Amino acid sequence: MNAAVIFTSKFGATQRTAEHISKVIGADLIDLRKSPRSISGYDLIVFGSGIYFGKMPKLIRKFIEDHRQDLEGKKVALFVCCRYNGEEAEKQLAAAAELFGPLVSKAYMSGKQKGELGIDAAAVDDFIRSLE
Repeated sequence: MNAAVIFTSKFGATQRTAEHISKVIGADLIDLRKSPRSISGYDLIVFGSGIYFGKMPKLIRKFIEDHRQDLEGKKVALFVCCRYNGEEAEKQLAAAAELFGPLVSKAYMSGKQKGELGIDAAAVDDFIRSLE
């Protein structure tokens, strides 16, 4: 399966999570701030972003809007990093997933960060296994 992890990161947690996912699944890593590109050759696309004031950044919202037709028929997953855990984190994830509508098949919320990489690697690995 040809896969890409497409992300934007402001403080680094999303980038660390994207790098980890990319490494584990052998996906291309695409930082939207540096190298937006075509997604036509990918079967699986994992999007990653932070949540700022209840919204995903404009850069990723615009990318999804511009590529909505290209995303149809692909397996699309989403992970979101935010400063919350629990119920508030789930609200943030639900709001982010609404942007994708029926396109997104799997979603994961990474709340307060922990561990050596600054991410909850075990939870991220569970998310990765759900992509198979």
